[in-house]
Amino acid sequence: MKKSLFLLILLVAVMLPVTSFAKTYYDDYNTMNFVETLKAEEIELENKNYKETNDQATIYIFRGQGCGYCRKLLTYLSSISNEYGKYFKVVSFEVWNDSKNSALMSKVAAAKGDSANGVPYYIIGNETFGGYAEEYNDRIIQAIMDVYNNPDNNADVFEELDAAENKTNGNGGGSDTVAVIFWNFVVVAAATGVIVYFNNKNKNEILAAIGSKLKK
Repeated sequence: MKKSLFLLILLVAVMLPVTSFAKTYYDDYNTMNFVETLKAEEIELENKNYKETNDQATIYIFRGQGCGYCRKLLTYLSSISNEYGKYFKVVSFEVWNDSKNSALMSKVAAAKGDSANGVPYYIIGNETFGGYAEEYNDRIIQAIMDVYNNPDNNADVFEELDAAENKTNGNGGGSDTVAVIFWNFVVVAAATGVIVYFNNKNKNEILAAIGSKLKK
């Protein structure tokens, strides 16, 4: 019974995609999510039940700690979190005190054809924004909903950078895809080996039992 349960759990694990090993392009940079960013800027999150999920539109924000316009943008996002919070999440990069993040902002802006001379500089799908003003509010919501409703039609700037650098380096695909395929192969191979082992062991036990009865 225990062996059967173990095999069942193992098979379920094999069927699940191995995503925990996959890296995003910006894993080596200092980032904050929406809740952490608001806390750093001492802004109250209006939606106390806010949660981040994989299907939300990602708002990438390059910001400066204490920047007035950055605070206005974040305060606005907090103000719409009750109505639209289920549709978006935030990945923020502080650039005034982090030279690596600052260099990344210049790289991202160049890839999008922008200058990004100041902050906040933020990207939602195919839309980029420089600075913040109230007249941007409708565009921000529209961009969020476009990404949420049509994720396949909205390019992710970091996926584009990853693909471009892999192409330049002669790699056929993104690093995340290669990692997922590799680790799925490892898990499947290991699981197959375990299953074969137990099957052989059970078969030998059955044959031994039959042989013992025949001797009697």
